[in-house]
Amino acid sequence: MKVSVIVPVYNEADILPVTLPPLLNQDYPKEKTEIIFVDDASSDDTPRFLESPEWKESITVISHPKNRGRAATRNSGIKTATGELLILLDCDIEVESDFISRHVEYHRRDNVIGVVSNIRTRDTKSKDKYHRYIFFGKRGASIIGEDKPLPFNYFIIGCTSVKMSAVRKVGRFNENLPAYGEDLDFAYRLWKNFPEGLFYSEKINVYMHNVKTLGEALLSFHQYGQYNVPIILKEYPELAPYVAADFVTSMNGKWSWKVLLGTILINPFVFQLVKWLLCVTPFPLSNFLIRYLLAASVAMGYRLTLRESRMI
Repeated sequence: MKVSVIVPVYNEADILPVTLPPLLNQDYPKEKTEIIFVDDASSDDTPRFLESPEWKESITVISHPKNRGRAATRNSGIKTATGELLILLDCDIEVESDFISRHVEYHRRDNVIGVVSNIRTRDTKSKDKYHRYIFFGKRGASIIGEDKPLPFNYFIIGCTSVKMSAVRKVGRFNENLPAYGEDLDFAYRLWKNFPEGLFYSEKINVYMHNVKTLGEALLSFHQYGQYNVPIILKEYPELAPYVAADFVTSMNGKWSWKVLLGTILINPFVFQLVKWLLCVTPFPLSNFLIRYLLAASVAMGYRLTLRESRMI
């Protein structure tokens, strides 16, 4: 099986020396592997680094003349790819030497369409509550476990493999989504066509670097709610409960208990109160507060867009 690894990159010259070499040191046959880096108009030393003679002949580099965003960057790689299996990998993810071969092994099952890797960290002693929530809390795909079909909302992109045949059927990423969080739209289309085909593997370990701070994550989630969620819900209104939009407005136009609850609990005052409580709440109880903050950020971003458009 030929594999195309697609790595979007934007101003990541600091982390590529850590994450690129392991990708070239795989136990999977090189003649069956193509590695595609898509540079989304980086303004740092990323282009020079990718042109290094040390690996220039081992990778394909696509360069955007101007920044086009995450969805378009992934799509450029998909358009160039010739593999039967696509691996969509963020540039700040460090992989193990059997990363590709383990994905291929999983995909030898006829019912498998996509596989999410097990995201870990090298910083096993981190005391940051948000980082502990990400890596040590019971959340996401790890709740479902190995060898069980994943719901679409747990199928995150960034260390994920998908059969090219499935992408041809459901289409590429939606380039109209300008902000963080293009995963949901793509994963939902995959799931609608292959409801039993998405999986998680705890055996395929990857290591995330340059992890966002909680403040950076909250900003990304707010922008997701403000810019992406309205576009996604216009196409798929049934996804409102997955983005906390049903706490902002009722999809059928009628008042609901969720909208009332959202009015009471999802507002700047309660948001700041929860941020203060997070400082004094020990792990793992802090995970509940972080979940609120992330969901509330999406909801308040979505509410802002509706107010600006005078829809609420």
